[in-house]
Amino acid sequence: MAVDFNTVANRIFDQLKGFGHSIVIFDKESKQTKNAKEGRRFYSKDQKFSVEVDESDNVIKIKYGESSDSSKVKKLIDTIRGGIAKKYLIGVDVMPYTGKDIELKDIQGLVKESLGPAAGSIKTSYQQTDGAKLIIRHSKPVNEEIRGSRSRNISALFIENAQGERFRYPHIHLAAARVMTRHVAEGGTPYDEVGQKIIGLSEERSNLIKVAGYIRHNGLQEQASDVGYAVQQRLSEIKHLLGRYNAEGLLADSMDADDGSVEELKEKLTKNVFDESISDMLPRLGGYMKAYQSKMQAEQAMSALQQHVEESSQIAVSELPDLDLASMIVYESPTVNTTELINMVLPVLEDQKIKSQLEQIQSYVDEGLLDPLAVDNLTRGMIGKAAVVAYDPDTTIADMFESVMKKKFDIREILKT
Repeated sequence: MAVDFNTVANRIFDQLKGFGHSIVIFDKESKQTKNAKEGRRFYSKDQKFSVEVDESDNVIKIKYGESSDSSKVKKLIDTIRGGIAKKYLIGVDVMPYTGKDIELKDIQGLVKESLGPAAGSIKTSYQQTDGAKLIIRHSKPVNEEIRGSRSRNISALFIENAQGERFRYPHIHLAAARVMTRHVAEGGTPYDEVGQKIIGLSEERSNLIKVAGYIRHNGLQEQASDVGYAVQQRLSEIKHLLGRYNAEGLLADSMDADDGSVEELKEKLTKNVFDESISDMLPRLGGYMKAYQSKMQAEQAMSALQQHVEESSQIAVSELPDLDLASMIVYESPTVNTTELINMVLPVLEDQKIKSQLEQIQSYVDEGLLDPLAVDNLTRGMIGKAAVVAYDPDTTIADMFESVMKKKFDIREILKT
């Protein structure tokens, strides 16, 4: 179903006014308007932040600067995420500015998030957005008749800001250079925290590709298959992170090293003699392996619970959870939403095996190892098979006492039983 962005814009305006902000509205053409439904960028004059509705990327972008009240901005972010974004299935990108404020004049000119199409001469291509330009030098002449030719045979990449200052991107990594260009267009630099994170991901990717090639060229695919899978998983994560500019997502990414498995990794990556050229990567590889193994354990646990649920004709519960109540409550993120749903289901589950499995799944969701929406769907599938268990005459007094105490009944309720 197509998103009605006019309704989304109107809802955002209502939220902003509800928080007491003095708002200036701009439409698609960056022209000031009084009509909230036409608004695609909203600027708070008192708090100096902006909220943009980006139809092309299906995302709401919230940008705030040095003097914005972070607690007020966070409250707004949580409200938009848990309400508007959740209802209309829209992403939310949060873009904090370091060392500067967002002024009204910055909003009055339309800043395009996506770069324009590549164009240029046979040796140089350009991609541009308001505030920054990406320059691509080619090692071979560009053939305009071949699709994607301006993305190939790259010898150097440069990012140029609005003042004409030029920075050479240190890696031949076009996706990362494009993200860096968008970062510079937003007022960032290659030397700030986000800029250094982008460069770091490029360097990490380069090292991972080197390890993947080492495994392949030395015929270690079977011997080091788990290492190869872990490398590919991290490469996929990096590709996703650099798929579009999201400062908050970039800074939230972390991958710890692990020195404990260095010797084991050396053995797996040795054909005849270990190549010392990849020795510096081993602690990081250990971190990838640890993350990969944790993810595999989580996915196996998810698969086991799913199979158990599918094979069960009904799932015993002491009472049915109130799904209508769950649907009425809006949480700040899918993870919290799923966790709260599980918290409603766990206390009423009578099937101890499923209960134990669901508790484990909940911990994996909290650790970010499982997709909360997939777990949410599985939990709701469990509720769909839920059946209230009747009184069992074979139940012992001890069992009844334990069950009653779990429900926190008082002594009069126990005696009635």
